[in-house]
Amino acid sequence: MSTNLFKKTSIVLLALNFIACSLLTPDATPIAADIEKEEQSIYSFFISDTPGVAVILLDTSTNISSDDPQQTIDYINSGLPNASKETLDNYLERNRRSSQLSSDMQLGVDYILLSTDDLSTIMRRTNGWNAFYEKYSHSGYTQFSRVGFNNSLDQAMVYVGQMAGPLMGNGFYYLMEKKDGQWVIKEQVMVWIS
Repeated sequence: MSTNLFKKTSIVLLALNFIACSLLTPDATPIAADIEKEEQSIYSFFISDTPGVAVILLDTSTNISSDDPQQTIDYINSGLPNASKETLDNYLERNRRSSQLSSDMQLGVDYILLSTDDLSTIMRRTNGWNAFYEKYSHSGYTQFSRVGFNNSLDQAMVYVGQMAGPLMGNGFYYLMEKKDGQWVIKEQVMVWIS
């Protein structure tokens, strides 16, 4: 075999090897800073229209039943049929247990993080909701889960619960999609209403 033919064959083999490796390489996992930025963008999406100061519960919630978590997961899957397995798995992983939101989130609006202990204390009063409105906001409060993402950070899943008063609340799972740099709701499924 001539030297030129050997060199050409080697170059072709190296190129094919490079192409094959790049096709088989799994999607890169996004870095924590990018995940945090996108998570805050999604939280902001849900509270951006809140008049005054938004009240957000400090502790996250998934609203997944501890008695039968599979039933809740099946319900999410039926209500959000376009959620990728990657997004759902990441949502479940990030929400294995409750966590606390960071007080330095950049949400584009003024907000207060309210602990569940402080909320319980104010709601135990005779006129709990009136005391809440006087101290915090007439808009009530919002509770978020952690946001689950796919690896390309263009699909996300989040639980959002909102309470504005006695028998004035709801909870939804949302499937979000990033279009033209903005998060939009693709699908939603209600979990509870009062």
